[in-house]
Amino acid sequence: MKKKVSKLDKLIAKYLTRESSKKELEGLDKLLNQDLDNQKVLEDFIKVNVAADIALQKFDSTKTKQVLLKAIADHKREVRTAKVIKLVKYAAAAMFAGVLITALFFKSSLLNKTTVAPTVVANKIEAGSTKATLSLEDGSLIVLENGKKVNLGTATSNGEELTYVSSEGKKDKLIYNSLTIPRGGEFALQLADGTKVWLNSESKLKYPVHFIEGEPRSVELVYGEAYFDVSSSENHNGDGFNVITNQQNIAVLGTEFNIKAYKDESFIYSTLVEGHIVLENGAYNADMLPGQQAVIANGIAQKVEVYNVNVENEIAWRQGHFNFKNKSLKEIMKVLSRWYDVDVVFENKKLENINFKGVLGKTQDIETILQIIKNTSNINAYEIKNRIIYIK
Repeated sequence: MKKKVSKLDKLIAKYLTRESSKKELEGLDKLLNQDLDNQKVLEDFIKVNVAADIALQKFDSTKTKQVLLKAIADHKREVRTAKVIKLVKYAAAAMFAGVLITALFFKSSLLNKTTVAPTVVANKIEAGSTKATLSLEDGSLIVLENGKKVNLGTATSNGEELTYVSSEGKKDKLIYNSLTIPRGGEFALQLADGTKVWLNSESKLKYPVHFIEGEPRSVELVYGEAYFDVSSSENHNGDGFNVITNQQNIAVLGTEFNIKAYKDESFIYSTLVEGHIVLENGAYNADMLPGQQAVIANGIAQKVEVYNVNVENEIAWRQGHFNFKNKSLKEIMKVLSRWYDVDVVFENKKLENINFKGVLGKTQDIETILQIIKNTSNINAYEIKNRIIYIK
């Protein structure tokens, strides 16, 4: 018989997954304060969602409960006039001591799981780090990585970010560099005009060392995912900024947005965070507003579909975590394979379509991540061998 999900269960679940409305948050606060038993329920949920078989003995659930109660009260005060609550800060309250909380605990299958299949781990795989390869105009390659300083005259790197300097004098020829991020890496870049770019794993950006005054500032996202914070055209005599992919062109005046255009994915996703952009795809275009996401088929010139989305979910990678909302296990493993530089094999193909909902920290090792997914879904076991993860 299925376990009935209580109102308290649902409210806690919605809070931890950042979906609470103002009314729901007030209801949760009331329930937790009127009955100590309800606080015990919260504590029990916390224990379930930190993958107890990994780190429960090191985990202070009482402390987490106190932190979460304070966070709920703080958010309640902060958003009394808000229509919908964006619980962006909850991750900091829910993640400490190397342990993170996920949010699929309200499934009865999780709460009643009694058998634990053996897990085989032959290799310890760490999380990704800051690393990239810089390609110069003459074909030279320079490895950039954490702790390594590089000075090229036109640009410097501290091991986490590559910064180009703005040079004096008029430029009449464009010289291009490329920054390639491997699987298991990420890197930041500041262009000569002051535009900042954050590149995710398995991504490549081609850009000029300097821009020519009076012409559009154009860069190319060859593949992968990048977050742009564009220096306003007002600072560059009205010169606009363009981001080109193999399928679209985005015209920008000065704004923040994210583009995901991986070669092995069927669609290209462009999400506007702030400002204004115009997306062009052949004969089709979209005039976008903040909070909207444009979706086009990768490799096909067709109508641009625009949707309203939760921006924080789409750019979670920039904040140091993965935010999966009803994503299939196949989609999730594709993301994790890039960050941890691993391959994934589903021995049971039916598992590819299982949906998972939760927040995972990017600094966690892959075993911790897999244990959390295993404890909150129908995966029986997994095996890690020679950088290949076998899902069973």
